[in-house]
Amino acid sequence: MGVDEFCALLNALICTLVVLTLMFYQRGEARHRPSISLLAYLLVLIWASAPFGFLFGLSTSPHWLLVAGNLIFCALLLRHKGNVARLVDMLRLR
Repeated sequence: MGVDEFCALLNALICTLVVLTLMFYQRGEARHRPSISLLAYLLVLIWASAPFGFLFGLSTSPHWLLVAGNLIFCALLLRHKGNVARLVDMLRLR
């Protein structure tokens, strides 16, 4: 396994973790916000393309900077337990 293949595998694993975190988020007592639900749906579609591309051999090798960005986003999402609304509120400029 070369460096490019390892980078692609790592990116696929990180993106899979992001997708699973978003898909299995449970709202609980939180209020439903349709715009946040749409954003979460779009994020799942975007991040799911990397693992599927890796599995079917359709993706090109990602750059390490992309992998680092995905890792940071994954860490932020896990910190907020998959709650996209809290993530958006944290990133909102005041």
